[in-house]
Amino acid sequence: MVPVILTTDLEIANDYDFDGQRKALKILGDDLMKENMIFTVFTTADAAQLFGIELRELQQRGIEIGCHGLAHRPEENYRHLKREVASKYIKEATRQIKEIVGESPVSFRGPRMSTSSVLQKILVEEGYTAESSVCPQRLDFMNSKGGDIRWLTAPRMPYHPSEENPYKKGNTNLLEIPLSSFLLPFISGVLYITGLRFMKVLFNLFYRESKQTGKPVVYLFHTYEFSEYTSGGKNSRTGSERSRYSLHNFYSKKSRDRYRANIELIQYMKSFNDVEFFTCREYTKYYNERKSV
Repeated sequence: MVPVILTTDLEIANDYDFDGQRKALKILGDDLMKENMIFTVFTTADAAQLFGIELRELQQRGIEIGCHGLAHRPEENYRHLKREVASKYIKEATRQIKEIVGESPVSFRGPRMSTSSVLQKILVEEGYTAESSVCPQRLDFMNSKGGDIRWLTAPRMPYHPSEENPYKKGNTNLLEIPLSSFLLPFISGVLYITGLRFMKVLFNLFYRESKQTGKPVVYLFHTYEFSEYTSGGKNSRTGSERSRYSLHNFYSKKSRDRYRANIELIQYMKSFNDVEFFTCREYTKYYNERKSV
């Protein structure tokens, strides 16, 4: 059996059409659930406030709602935050998401894939059981604001982090589920730049690795990418940041093309007979049960 974990990061993207983002959540749920493909939505607290109806509907259909921080602002980089600030952000984000969907999230992904030992200890204190913020052997760590050179030596298999180093094995009571990556991360942005054929080749590499080691294949995409770009964002943080981020200039300009590319890639993953889809929460339970045998 090859575990596949589909994850989408939901944040407020003011430079993309809001109605399009809302519709994308519903269409995505319809298209994946009709083929029995579950996934995890890592939402920021402010996005949960905006898209609460859609998130509750997804949750009722078996989709996991995880936490992606408070608001994905530049200052919310958990790689650098002091404990008191990080704790304040996590407590508030957890409270808001629970208030909206009716239960506390137990899986976390840091904004911009940021993490730290301090953060991981706070997550355990707040009842989280899994995190998916580490990108082992991802080469473009310098281009990611949450990136860390220690990604290059991070474990590829899921692991319990060290109390001193989030990128080494240890005894922290939190399961780190690394994003699939090797030089390039297994994310939708790479799909738009390199094309579907290349991403199928990349999936095959991760699939073969999983057959040998049991490592889950973890894919990441953003739901805002399935709506139309409006260029003049209302929020200077989001709009100006993305307009300056040159790689976005290579993306397909049509949202339906971006959406279709993701669906075709996911359907390709499903075409392998031994692939089984998990949410992060379900995979954590599966991992712990196997370890206890």
